[in-house]
Amino acid sequence: MAVGCDLSQKRGCCAVRKIGALLVACSLFATGCQSQSSQRILEKLGVISAVGYDLRDDGNLLGTYVIPNFTETGGEKIDVLSAMGHTSKELRFRMSRQSERKLVSGQIRAVLYGEDLAKKGLLSISDTLFRDAEIGSQIHLAVVQGEAQSVFHKRYPDKPSIDLYLYRMMRKEMDENTIPKSNLHIFIHDVNGVGVDPVLPYLRLGKEDVIVDGVAVFHEDKMVGRLSAEEARLLSYLEGKKSLGELDVQLPEVSTSGEQAHAVLMYMHIDRKVDVNKKDGVPSIHYDLNIRGAITEYSGSQDLEQMPVVKKLEQSLQKKLQQRMDKVIDKLQNEYHSDPMGLGEMYRSKGFAPELDQKTWNELYAKAKVDVKIKVSILQTGMIH
Repeated sequence: MAVGCDLSQKRGCCAVRKIGALLVACSLFATGCQSQSSQRILEKLGVISAVGYDLRDDGNLLGTYVIPNFTETGGEKIDVLSAMGHTSKELRFRMSRQSERKLVSGQIRAVLYGEDLAKKGLLSISDTLFRDAEIGSQIHLAVVQGEAQSVFHKRYPDKPSIDLYLYRMMRKEMDENTIPKSNLHIFIHDVNGVGVDPVLPYLRLGKEDVIVDGVAVFHEDKMVGRLSAEEARLLSYLEGKKSLGELDVQLPEVSTSGEQAHAVLMYMHIDRKVDVNKKDGVPSIHYDLNIRGAITEYSGSQDLEQMPVVKKLEQSLQKKLQQRMDKVIDKLQNEYHSDPMGLGEMYRSKGFAPELDQKTWNELYAKAKVDVKIKVSILQTGMIH
C-alpha cells in the first residue's frame, strides 16, 4: 500500500525540494564564478615556460623569456621577451616592464645557455635559479651552439610549443640513456661537489628542429669542451647506464660489390664493473664493460652461421669500440681535465682520501690511471636486413 503525505507534509516536501534546488543553483553559480575568477587571474599572469641566457660582447647578459599567451578563441601564441642586464634579477625586472601581465616562474621547463656564457661560467646564474622557491629543481638545462635566443626565435611548424618540445626531447634522450641524466639539481650538486664535474645536453639548430648533438663538458662550472652524440653514449655506459645503441664498424674485408665491408652491432645488454684502488700513491680505476648485442647489418661476404667467422667479427667490433672508448677517456682526462664519471667521489668513498678537496683531486686526477676493458659478444646474427 502506498504511503502518502498529508497537506502539511506535502508543503514540507515542496519546501525541501525548493531549498535543494536553490542550493544546487547556488553551487553551480559559485563554481562558475570561481572558474571565471580563476580565468581572470590566469589572464593577469605571464607564466614563463622557458628561459635563455647569452653573453654579449660588452659583458652584459641577454635574457630571453618564453611566455605562452592564450587567446580569447582558445588558441595559443608564444610571446618572446628579451632584455639586457648584469644579473638574472635585473633581466626579469626589465622584462616585466615589457609585459602587461605579472611574470611568474613556477612553470619553467627548460633553461638554455649560449656557448660563450657557458665557457665563462654558469654557477652564479644557475644558483639564482636553484634558490628561487618558485622554480623546481628538476627543470632541464642545456648549452646551445651559438646563442640561446636563436632557439626561441625560430619557427617549428610541426612541433608543440617550444618549451614542451625542448623538455620532451631532452627527457627522451635521458630516458634512453643516449646522454647522461642532468637537471638543475644535478648540475648544482656536481658543480659544488668534490670529485665530479657536470655535463649538459648540447643543442644545435637544424632546418626545422633542434638537435641534441652530444653533451657539453664542464670543469667545475665552466664549459671546457664537448663530446659527440656517439661519445656521450659511451660516457653513459661508464656511468652504468644501459640503453640500445649501434656501432658501425669498417671491416678488413671487401663486400660482394667490391667496396669496403661494414657491420653494425646493436647493443642489447651492457654490464659494468668498476674497481677503484690506489697504486703507487695515485688512483687506479679499472672498468670492465661486457657488451652483448646482435648484428643488424653486414655487407661482407663471410658466412655468419660459422662460429669462427662470428668470433673474428666480435674481435673487429671490440677493437673498434675499445679505440673509441680510449679516445673519450683521454679527451676527458688529458684535454678537458674533467671528471664527469665522478671518479673522485668513488675514490673518496672507498676511504683512500676521506678529506679530499677539489684542488687535491685535480692533481690526483691528472696522474690517475683510468683503464676500460671492453668485451663484445654477438648473441644473434639473424637480424641482418
